[in-house]
Order: sequence, then structure tokens, then C-alpha cells
Amino acid sequence: MARKKPEGRLAALADAALHQFSQRGYRRTQVADVAAELGLSPGTIYGSVTSKEALFDLAVRTAFDEPLPECDEPVSEPPLEALVERVNRLMGERMRTPEIARAVKRSRAPSDVRGELETLILEQYDLVVRNGRAIRLLDSCAADWPALAELYLQGTRTGLNQRWERYMASRIKTGDLPPVPDPAIAGRLAIETIAWFGMHRHHDSSPLPMDDAKVRETVVAVLLRGFGV
Repeated sequence: MARKKPEGRLAALADAALHQFSQRGYRRTQVADVAAELGLSPGTIYGSVTSKEALFDLAVRTAFDEPLPECDEPVSEPPLEALVERVNRLMGERMRTPEIARAVKRSRAPSDVRGELETLILEQYDLVVRNGRAIRLLDSCAADWPALAELYLQGTRTGLNQRWERYMASRIKTGDLPPVPDPAIAGRLAIETIAWFGMHRHHDSSPLPMDDAKVRETVVAVLLRGFGV
């Protein structure tokens, strides 16, 4: 009977892989980097996974809180098509923004535009908080994988930017929001402000102590005031 992986060993390896790929990107990350973080030799890593691609697959699973494979070691990488399909499925399950999709489709603004905009900001903020690890991993690595770049950078991220631009332009056109020089920049400002405070501030090299609930409330309040509602 094949030897089973020691309990917790694969999880520690997956966590280290996620950290290294998120910090360095896919192309620059090497098996030796993951080994060094764990205080192991590269040869020891190859006792658990067959390749750098297999490490990346573990990182993806961990970033999306997916179960790790329960199989005899070493773990092999999946076909690229299977990896892309997994990322596509997980993004569809975890990164949906139905509120802004509905808002963009409305031909007329609701009577409470402030409430509508607050709902959109909170939807995006909570999505970032839930999926921060996955977003950072894909932001760092998707450009190095053409199939993932098409799916995530050109698909998910571009689509989100376009929905915010269309929303801002529509509400400005009807007079429900005050005019700005460029609706696309205004939408991107909202996205990036939310992303920094919901996710990136946790990785700041000189962080300030912040209460999570107050951060969320403050981001909403400042963006609403900045957009004039």
C-alpha cells in the first residue's frame, strides 16, 4: 500500500506556496523558494509534489478554501485545462457581483440612489474581504499564464471595471450623481479604494492598527460623500 502524506504536511506546503506565488508571481517563484520558507530542501518538496505546477494547484485550492487532494504522494499537477476550469468555477461561485449587474441593467435609477450606491460598495467590499487570498494570487500570477490572463484579467477584472464605469456614467447622465471628469476613473477609484482597505492593507510594510468593522464603515462613508450622495 502506498504511503500516505503526514497529517498537516500538505497544508503547510500549500500555505507556503500560496504566500510565495502571491508575493513573487508565478514565473519568478521557484520550488526552492517554497522550500526555504518551510526550512526544507527542494528535494523534500518533491517528495510531496511532482512539480512547480502542482505547487501552484495547491496554492489555488488553498486560496479559494478548497479541500486539498486526498491521494498518495507525490501530488501531480492537473492538466492546464482542468486548472483553468477550476479557477473559472470558483470565481463564478465566490466572486459574483449580482447587485451591480442589476444596477447597470436598470433603465431608471431607484428613488434612493444613495442606498443603491451603498449596496454596491458593500457588495464589492465584502467580496474582497472573503476572497482576498485568491485575488492576490490571481493578480500576481495570471499574467504569466495566458489562459488565466484571459479568464481573470481580461474577463473578471475588466468586466468589473466596465460595470462600475457604466453605472457611474448612467447615474451621472440622469443627474442622480454629480458629474465627474471621467466615470471610468471614478469607478476604478471605488474599486481600488475598496481593494486596498479590504485586502491590501493587511500586507502593508508599515501597517496602522485598524478595527475591521470601522474600516468597512469608513470606506462606505467616505466613498458616498466623495460621490456626492
